Amino acid sequence: MDITSLLTFCVRNKIPISFSKYGDGEYACANSFNGLSNSFGQHNCDRDAYTEKKKDALIESFKYMADQTPNAYFSFWTNEISSYWQSLAKTDVKWGKLHTLIFDNDSINEKVELYKTIKSSPLKKIYICNPLMCKAKILLDIDWMLFVPFDNWFDTLFGELIKKLSEIINPGEQYIIMLSAGMASKCVICELSKLYPNNIYLDIGSALDTICTKRVTRDLDRTYEKVTHYLREIIPPGWDDPSYDVIYSEAVSRLGMHLH
Repeated sequence: MDITSLLTFCVRNKIPISFSKYGDGEYACANSFNGLSNSFGQHNCDRDAYTEKKKDALIESFKYMADQTPNAYFSFWTNEISSYWQSLAKTDVKWGKLHTLIFDNDSINEKVELYKTIKSSPLKKIYICNPLMCKAKILLDIDWMLFVPFDNWFDTLFGELIKKLSEIINPGEQYIIMLSAGMASKCVICELSKLYPNNIYLDIGSALDTICTKRVTRDLDRTYEKVTHYLREIIPPGWDDPSYDVIYSEAVSRLGMHLH
């Protein structure tokens, strides 16, 4: 079964699962103090810095999720990167596509079905993201939006975020927890999986950037018009209300800065 379809199946049938993206930024951070950097220097394309604390947390999070959680899936940027992460695990890593939740030219219908299933799910939904993603609340009928800074929040705010989540989450209930919070999203998924293994955790990254902010932050072919067409069945009334214009203007200077 295609990984996107598998996530849809798990959401629909309330089966615990996690999906975490380990791309070039996570790889560079995990190796940055061994002399490895990338074209952006000592940070990823979102200006999220590679720190010693984040490096250690990313490595330990991957190892825990790969070896000790039964239904954890991961994505990778290149074969070299997948080989590195596999070398840290004691078991065979379950890999999925990097763009499992991100609209490109592959598996469009499957991705649309996933987001439709998330929106219609009776499970309570939590989304951890930057403040400009606030329209996601009405797009996917999200119950709690927890905002983090655009970058460099992990070293100082991680414990506070987990505390806030623990005040929301009832251990006796099941939740869909989505994250667009940079590299540290993987660390949040790991920590919550230890505390609340019955949930569904989705590292959606930049998947909703364009539809929520009208800002193309990754693939220049992923336009607002295309994504709104794909998700037209779940776009709520008032989606283009002028009150949201302030989001779009701020997104130009806060998101996808590497595209300049």
